[in-house]
Amino acid sequence: PGGNLDRSELCEGFSPLASLPPRHVPPSSSEGVYRRAALRELQEETSFHNDSVSTDDFIPWSLWQTPLILPVRFNTPMYLLFAPSATPLQPQEGEIESLHWFSPSELLRNPKLVIAPPQITDTLKLCAHTRYDSLVEFAKRRWEEHSTVQCTPVLVKFRDGMCALFPRDSFYDRAQALQLEDMSGMLTLESSLEENEREQAVLMRSVVDGRGCRVFKGTGDWDGHRMEHVNLGSNMSVRES
Repeated sequence: PGGNLDRSELCEGFSPLASLPPRHVPPSSSEGVYRRAALRELQEETSFHNDSVSTDDFIPWSLWQTPLILPVRFNTPMYLLFAPSATPLQPQEGEIESLHWFSPSELLRNPKLVIAPPQITDTLKLCAHTRYDSLVEFAKRRWEEHSTVQCTPVLVKFRDGMCALFPRDSFYDRAQALQLEDMSGMLTLESSLEENEREQAVLMRSVVDGRGCRVFKGTGDWDGHRMEHVNLGSNMSVRES
């Protein structure tokens, strides 16, 4: 569930955040706006109502900004909420077609589902945890220790495929600078995917090769998330914008 901020929710001095702070840092008034909107959208779209849950229970998971070349730009924080299992949910007509429970790996492997690229990456972060209790422990510990920094993917077309670069990738800053020099379309390079990867000390990118095979390539830490290479296959339905 999710949606836009209402004008009535905006506080004085509100501005989009570049990061979501760790738990021991007092949340800014702007992040409070995000949290209130997240709870409102959850209630509106799923009929979720539980008096024991408040905006303080939302755990930051990611903070996305749309790529520079897209005509519509927006900032989107993603939160985890560990709600009581007995809480009933009912999809709101006109907002959500249906509600289903999936494990993270089932979600990524279901060819009938259309998944936006940020949700693919966020779901991969969930896949690192095979037990619910270990995910709860990790999410809360990560919230204590790490800020969640804004991620603005840089889209790059190579000779034999394309990829979305994320800030931890060694090529990210150079690619962003090249993109800013020419905002008329996607950054296009003459090298191959493999040639570019060999030159980087750290990879943090989502790759689609010429056969349509999608692979997440991660080497290292991303805001407390340990990322690895994951082959997602070519049977995924992916919303590219």
